[in-house]
Amino acid sequence: MINYRTSLRPFTALGMAAVLGLGLSACASEAPAASESQAAPEASESASVSPSASARATASESAPAAGAAGTAKDLTAPGTKLGLGEKAVTHSNTGKDPADAKYVEATYTTSVTKITAGAEADLAALKDAAKFAGQTPYYVFTEHTLDSLSKPSAGISEPRLSAQLKDGTDAQKLIIIGSLDQCPTKRFETTGSGDNLSYKVGSSMTSCQVFLAPAGDEIVSADYADSGFSYASSSDNPYRKNPIVWSK
Repeated sequence: MINYRTSLRPFTALGMAAVLGLGLSACASEAPAASESQAAPEASESASVSPSASARATASESAPAAGAAGTAKDLTAPGTKLGLGEKAVTHSNTGKDPADAKYVEATYTTSVTKITAGAEADLAALKDAAKFAGQTPYYVFTEHTLDSLSKPSAGISEPRLSAQLKDGTDAQKLIIIGSLDQCPTKRFETTGSGDNLSYKVGSSMTSCQVFLAPAGDEIVSADYADSGFSYASSSDNPYRKNPIVWSK
């Protein structure tokens, strides 16, 4: 069964994502079959604030375990403006309560390495490619190095980024189950096994996300608004209105 999901910036009404899937083939050597896309509902505003002292302590002071530990760095300040290839320190977590046994926190060194324009023909493999006629896919490549992990985990998600058009509004994002040849993704290395299977601290992943630009427009930047971090309080995420921005 194919699952659909959305990845929207919580504070932007214009950042509606078109969600589409490519069915994964049972055989690695076969090309993935395409399936229908569907428009995602608009997201409501949601959580994120600066991490509490207890959350920070959990990430940086917990006893080392297989695949865990590393050094939790200070996060890059909200509103920081960067060029492509420049680095910022970001974070993500699972859960809201650091006292929960299932809570995991990670820090990363993150950079948007390139933003490249594709061609409308790149979307031809999608079953309903006609609905995106006249739009240009842009490929936003991001590199994350895993700096710290509070406990072994191979399920924590990397930080989420959005992309912007020339007028600063969020571009439509495509979530693809499978991959496009023009947009490969490489995951973190893993270590351990069973309950101790974990992403390897110090390893890096390359993420590629697909955004759409209408005719005559283009993707000019990508930003981090800390939407991948969950907090006990949702009132005061300093990145929500002052994201870290990488510009071409």
